[in-house]
Amino acid sequence: MNTIFQRITLAAIICIFIFNSSIPAFALTPEEDTSAVSAILMDTTRGQVLYEKEADAIYPPLIMCKLMTALLTIEKSQLNSKVTISKNAVSMKGSSLNLVVGNLYSVEDLLYGTMLSQGNDAAMALAEYIGNGNVSEFVGYMNDKAKELNLTDTYFVNPTGLYDDKQFTSTRDIAKLVKNAISNSTFNSLLGAKGIAWINGNDSSILTNQNKLFWSYSGVDGGKIGTTPQQGTTSVTTATRDNRRLIAVVLDKNETNALSQTSRLFDYGFSHFSTGILVPKNTTLRSITVEDVNINLISKIDVTYTYPLGDSFIKNISFSMSEKLKLPINTDTIAGILNYTLSDGTLIDVNLYPDKTAVAPQDYKSRIKSIFKENRDLVTIVSMLIVIEFVIIIYRLFKLLLKIFKRKKSI
Repeated sequence: MNTIFQRITLAAIICIFIFNSSIPAFALTPEEDTSAVSAILMDTTRGQVLYEKEADAIYPPLIMCKLMTALLTIEKSQLNSKVTISKNAVSMKGSSLNLVVGNLYSVEDLLYGTMLSQGNDAAMALAEYIGNGNVSEFVGYMNDKAKELNLTDTYFVNPTGLYDDKQFTSTRDIAKLVKNAISNSTFNSLLGAKGIAWINGNDSSILTNQNKLFWSYSGVDGGKIGTTPQQGTTSVTTATRDNRRLIAVVLDKNETNALSQTSRLFDYGFSHFSTGILVPKNTTLRSITVEDVNINLISKIDVTYTYPLGDSFIKNISFSMSEKLKLPINTDTIAGILNYTLSDGTLIDVNLYPDKTAVAPQDYKSRIKSIFKENRDLVTIVSMLIVIEFVIIIYRLFKLLLKIFKRKKSI
C-alpha cells in the first residue's frame, strides 16, 4: 500500500515538475532587478507612470537643459532662420560641434547639433538668438516653461547643462517634458533622428544620435543621452509597439548600465501592460431626467487608458450632472461628467452629451400649434380652399333663397 502511495506521489511530483518546466518564468520586474540610480517608465497617452524608482530625486539637469532649449527654440523661431555664432558660444566648455565664430548656421542645423550630440556651443548659440543676445532672458523662458508644464523639481541656470549647483531636475520632470514636447511634430522629428549630414564650413561629417538603443532595441523611435563624470549617464528613450508608445528616463553610473536598464524597463512595460478602451463612444453610460424628460448620455469619443494585464485598474467611478440644465438640450451640451479614478491615482474626466436633442413634452394645444407652424404653407392653402368653399356655399344659398322668394311672390 505504501509502495503504491509512494509511486503515485512520485508520479505527481514528476508531472508537476514537467508541467512547471514548460511554463516560461515571468520576467523579473524592475523592482526585483534594477541597478539604476533613478528611473521612470511613462505611457505617452495620458502620462500614466508604469514604473518608478527614486523618480523625484534631484540631480544636475544636463540632458534636461538641451531638451528644454530645443523645445523653446522650436516654439519661438523659424527653422530656416540664420544664427550668427558668437565668441561666447564657441568658448563653451565640454562637448561642442566646433562652430566657427561669425559663421551663419540655420536654426534647424543647430537644433540637430543640440539634440544628436552634446553640442554645448550649439545650445548657447540658440539661447543667444532666442534671447536677443541675452542668455539670462532665455533662461527665464526656460523656467517659465518649467512652471507651465508643472515641472516642480526643475530649475535652470544655463541652457547647456554645464554644472551649476543652483540648477537641478528629476527623471520624473524629464519624462513629463518629453511627453508634452513630442506632441510638437518638429521636436518629435528631432528626438527621433538617428543622424544627419553635418556641414561646418569646408568640413562635412555625419552627426549620429548617441543613444545606441536606436540600433539595438526594436521599436525605439526617440532618444537622447548625456554623460558627465559627476552625474553618470542619463538616457531618454521612447519606443513604440502595437500602437503603444512609452518613455523611459534612466540615470545610472555609466552608459552601458543606463541603456541596459532602459531595455529592461521597456520589456516590462510592453509585456505587463496593455492599452484599451475605458469608455466606448456612442454608448449610453448614464441617464438623467430634466423636466420629466429622460435623456441618455454618451461619450463622443473612445477614451483609452493603460492598465496591467488581468486587472481592470479602475478604483472608483463617480458621476456629476451639470447644473442648471433646461430644455431644450442639444447634442453639443455637456450634460454631465463621468469621473474615473485608476488604481495608480490617475484621474480621467469624461464629458457626456445627450445622444439626441431633448425637448419639452407638448400639451394638446401646443402640439396643434406646432403642427400648424411646421406646415404653414399647407395650412395656408387649405385655409384658402375652405374660404372659397364657404363663399361658394353662401352664394348658392343666396341664389336658392332668392329663387324661393320669387316663387312666393308670383303666387
